[in-house]
Amino acid sequence: MIQKVIILPDIHYPKHSKEAISAVFSFIKWFKPTTIVLLGDALEMDSINSWKRGKGSKKFFDGKRLKKEYEGFDRDILTPLEKLCKGATKIYMGGNHEEWANTLIDKEPTLEGMIEPEICLNLKKRGWQWIPYIVSGENGSKRGMIQFGKLILMHGTHWNKYHSAKTAEEFSKSVAYGHVHDVQFYTKTFSDDSYGFHSAQSIGCLCNTSPDFMRGSVNKWINAFGVLYVQPDGHFNLYTPIIVKGRFVYAGKVFK
Repeated sequence: MIQKVIILPDIHYPKHSKEAISAVFSFIKWFKPTTIVLLGDALEMDSINSWKRGKGSKKFFDGKRLKKEYEGFDRDILTPLEKLCKGATKIYMGGNHEEWANTLIDKEPTLEGMIEPEICLNLKKRGWQWIPYIVSGENGSKRGMIQFGKLILMHGTHWNKYHSAKTAEEFSKSVAYGHVHDVQFYTKTFSDDSYGFHSAQSIGCLCNTSPDFMRGSVNKWINAFGVLYVQPDGHFNLYTPIIVKGRFVYAGKVFK
């Protein structure tokens, strides 16, 4: 049986692109995936923004409340996905923004169990597998990952110009990731194996590509997501539909 996986990168709710999300939801209803993956930074988490807290900013937090962010995300993203993907495997991977909850707990341990997204959104009871951004174990810490066949999914680690090449050099398998909000692809080959290769691919974002904090500066952000087919032998095909003005074409059909 072929696995049909939808990968949703960097929604950054409530700074998401409503048009892009609407188009993707329409696609999901048609596509009927066997698995849905939130690839990290599904939440913006501005109410506990580590950078702004570190700078001592107070005005930034006016009107921002974590409870409000969770309630809106549940209403606008999580619950609609659950209705669209009944019977599908549901996976929520934490990103560096969700990790801000743990950063705050490190400074204020009394908040433990009260602010984490996996707890506040009741993910386990709702049937979501939670994969933290940082996974700690007996042998130390590593970035959260999950593997589908021969492809690893992770939130992402690099911001440099050639981040896909850097990622491919660091991994022994193919990788798909978000984090950088653009679309980039690199193939790693080997001189001792003319048929051997793996790839690294960033798959865009589903957030607003011109947020206020960017102050109108030029960026490479692209609304896109991942459509992954995994064959029983582990081989896969990953497609990245690019969404322009809330619409894209897949298999000859327009989604908007």
